[in-house]
Amino acid sequence: MMSRSVCAGLVCVWALLSLSSRADEPALKPGQFPAVGAGTYIAGELIVIDPMNRRGAIRLDGDGGERYHAGPLHYFALLPYGTVRFNGAPAELKDIPLGTHLHGYFLPPPAGDEQTIPPQPKDQAKFEIKQNHALSLEDDFSFYEQRGQRWKVVSIDTTKGKLNVEPSGKQAKDGIATAYTFDIDHTARVWKDRRLVDLEDIAPQQIVQLNLTWTQGARDKEFSVADIWLDEVSRSYATELQRRKHVRYQKQRWLPGWIDRVEHNDFGGGTVTLTLFGGMDPSLYADLKATQDKGFGVASAEKTLRTWFHRADKKIGQVLEWKETDNPPPGSSGIQIKLKFAELLEGYRPGRCVRVKCDCWIFVTMPPEERVKSLEDQKRSEVFQLP
Repeated sequence: MMSRSVCAGLVCVWALLSLSSRADEPALKPGQFPAVGAGTYIAGELIVIDPMNRRGAIRLDGDGGERYHAGPLHYFALLPYGTVRFNGAPAELKDIPLGTHLHGYFLPPPAGDEQTIPPQPKDQAKFEIKQNHALSLEDDFSFYEQRGQRWKVVSIDTTKGKLNVEPSGKQAKDGIATAYTFDIDHTARVWKDRRLVDLEDIAPQQIVQLNLTWTQGARDKEFSVADIWLDEVSRSYATELQRRKHVRYQKQRWLPGWIDRVEHNDFGGGTVTLTLFGGMDPSLYADLKATQDKGFGVASAEKTLRTWFHRADKKIGQVLEWKETDNPPPGSSGIQIKLKFAELLEGYRPGRCVRVKCDCWIFVTMPPEERVKSLEDQKRSEVFQLP
């Protein structure tokens, strides 16, 4: 078995190469999706979140050196089309517990958004990573499950608090793809069937999935097990619960997208062509497609996907065209919709974000802190207020 220190060194070297190789990645223009394969892989523990504005910070995985102790957190903003996954299903930042280890792919700020994440103080500028806009964030469960990698238990020593595992199935390109030793103790949640069981239920040869968190050896890429799923029933149930939460959230806030084109009529109204963002549960897109003859409500939104008062601040558009494209770029659903409106909102402009409501989804009034309530509030939300 490859030692943890050797493995950590290999992963660290790869991460440094990855960052340097994408250092000149060009900034995206407003209304532009990234190319396939874009993004720098960065991993770390979730430490700070601003769930309303889809921003946060991770403590980067240990590099065995100065950065871990002296460097700042890696502050980030989710791109408007950036996705989050938790327990194998789409999620929001607020669904992920602080302390969860995450894997992400990051891009430089799009043109015009360079100040969304304020620069680091001069004494920490050497640690700054320019890729601070997240294209995707996933917990360990989602990251490895999505790539076909699970873990086979080799041995467990509950006295020493050590779990030895090796990859099972496909091997993920990024992350850990070799035999590893994780810390584990009785604070770990052990899932079997649809219930919590004891640490003693973990046995060699089991195929498991894990979520990781900080441990005292984090500087050298050591991790502790926060959750471990021992069977397919427990994994599927965890994913289904998160999927249900996600579906409810999106039905209440509506599906996000942005406007591609606007054509104004001579005497008011016009047509709007928009693209829905990707990463949502397929049932949500299916709802829209099945009810397109009834038209869609479209509310203006910010880059953070916050709306003003979307229950009232919207217009109903008649669907003129529904187009689906195979193999869309990252962030896009591949669904483009052309709608006709009797009146156009100020926010209906190319490159601006919107939220789209299906006729069969009930109206829900959002909590006040989620809404943009004034121009001052709008301006404050443009820049991440660092702790």
